[in-house]
Amino acid sequence: MAKLSDRYYTGREVQRKLGITEPALRNLVNQKKLRKVIPPGRQNGVYLREEVDTYAEKWFAFLTAQEPPKTVFEIAKPEDMDAVYDLSKRAIGQTMSAETRRDWLSKNAESCYVVKHGEKVVAFFHLLPLEHEALINFMEGKLRGWDITSKNVEPFEPGKPLECLLIIVSEQDVDDTTRMHYVRVLIRGIMSRMKELGKDGIILTKLYATSQTPTGIAMALHAGMKEYGQRLGKRLKFVLDVETSQSFLLDSYKEGLKEWEKQNKPRRKSKEATNNA
Repeated sequence: MAKLSDRYYTGREVQRKLGITEPALRNLVNQKKLRKVIPPGRQNGVYLREEVDTYAEKWFAFLTAQEPPKTVFEIAKPEDMDAVYDLSKRAIGQTMSAETRRDWLSKNAESCYVVKHGEKVVAFFHLLPLEHEALINFMEGKLRGWDITSKNVEPFEPGKPLECLLIIVSEQDVDDTTRMHYVRVLIRGIMSRMKELGKDGIILTKLYATSQTPTGIAMALHAGMKEYGQRLGKRLKFVLDVETSQSFLLDSYKEGLKEWEKQNKPRRKSKEATNNA
């Protein structure tokens, strides 16, 4: 005849197998995740081996499972530019090479930001300060993105007015819900970063962008950008005057800049000091 132990575990054996306490075992029974059986003529319950072993496998898998990939916003590094280029090429076609983007970073290391899902770049944002002439030539189609070099790029310097070119791209090969999640993470990150730039005294005067995709055009309009000049074929051009714009994207930046202005406000000389001068 089969032994009871061939088909059932005792309570202590279950506790050892699952690494749990006696109260925790009671909870599993109350939650109907394990069944406690009291054999005829016995006072202590036992637990079906097959059921306990199955639960143990699931529990062990849960404990050892890797954490799901997180979606994070961070400042881009030079080594991210290959992924940025690949994403941009898939989204919009002909675009600036990874080498060109690394060249930009060599002049301004904080001019690009990425959203990563796990290790994969799923969205990016260039906030690229450019010399006025190069920027206007780009907007008028006389200069393309791949013609822009680090010589045209400006560093972020406190108190120095800057005009920036915006380039935003998100992963297209996902469903709309996932893509919007990536964009939301990107926008939240941009707003947080803009506030830090303001607190550092980085003065942004105008922001420019171009797009020929429905998504890019919709994002520019939603951000409060206004159409700029004549269209270049299917490519629309946009500008945002930072000082006068009421765009929600600039609220945190303006808050940060006000903090910097208060801390760096020139001290007025007292009348007495002026008279003695």
